[in-house]
Amino acid sequence: MSQTFRPDDHIRNVLEGARRTMYDDAGVRLEDITGVAGAGAVIGNGLSIGVDRITMLPGTGFPLHVHEGAHLLYVLNGRGALHIDGRDYVLRTGDSIYVPAEYPHGVQGPIDDNPLEFLAFGVPHHPIDSHTRMVLVRDDEVLGGDAMEQAVAL
Repeated sequence: MSQTFRPDDHIRNVLEGARRTMYDDAGVRLEDITGVAGAGAVIGNGLSIGVDRITMLPGTGFPLHVHEGAHLLYVLNGRGALHIDGRDYVLRTGDSIYVPAEYPHGVQGPIDDNPLEFLAFGVPHHPIDSHTRMVLVRDDEVLGGDAMEQAVAL
């Protein structure tokens, strides 16, 4: 067995941890979106795995973007929307979502007055405040205009 258990890295409370600012790939701060780092590790072939808790306040959203690896989202609290393949899907407490690697998607923050909180599991995993965590899709034709803004109306 080449790996060892390290409690400081492998046990983290995502409800009580320090909130950290999130950024896009150009280093622009994502206003009113924060994250708390969860457990993580480097597994076989140097691949990282990890989980974080993301909190989005009303009026926020992740624009259309991709991640180098696949990830799972699990909605802890609130209601928001996922924009993928030109469609908007309402997300609510208890929903789990799989997003394939390099698949363009966006997340609309709360569609009411309560924060949207979800767990984000990623492989590979990037730190909360990393500028490499996501890469924005800068092609308006893929997004279909103002589709993310329209998700609020859901």
